[in-house]
Amino acid sequence: MASGAAHLLSMGLGLFFCTTGLPKLFSFIPAHKLLKDEFVNFAAVFPLKPLGIVPNPTLYLYAIGVIELGCGVMLGLGSHEQQVASMWPQLSQFFRMIDSIIYLKIMLISAMVLLGVMVGAIHTLVSLGRRKAECIPAAVCLSLLGLFLTL
Repeated sequence: MASGAAHLLSMGLGLFFCTTGLPKLFSFIPAHKLLKDEFVNFAAVFPLKPLGIVPNPTLYLYAIGVIELGCGVMLGLGSHEQQVASMWPQLSQFFRMIDSIIYLKIMLISAMVLLGVMVGAIHTLVSLGRRKAECIPAAVCLSLLGLFLTL
């Protein structure tokens, strides 16, 4: 049961982060202009600002978009055991085990990176004095990523 839940959760989170990363990367998506304007404010309260690190808002937007899209793809690839069984039936059990361990590490690293992005998103929204209701999507994603990491 936990494996099936982890599989569904990883695919759902992967799809969600892919869809949130795309508008940050492509200007033909209508939300891109709004996000570009928002990231000017987000860069002003960047968590590493006390250390003297203030990012360019446009690069910050694209970096978060690449992280969300890349990690979303890694999370959403699905059950690796099924992919290995269907694509490479001639592989020995040893290679399947090694390949599965590497894939699991990639998924865990992707989830931890996205967890950090969500913590940064909540920090940014709180620092800007936004309503608590605007933090709910990031908090839900943070909770689901935490759940995924425990399964």
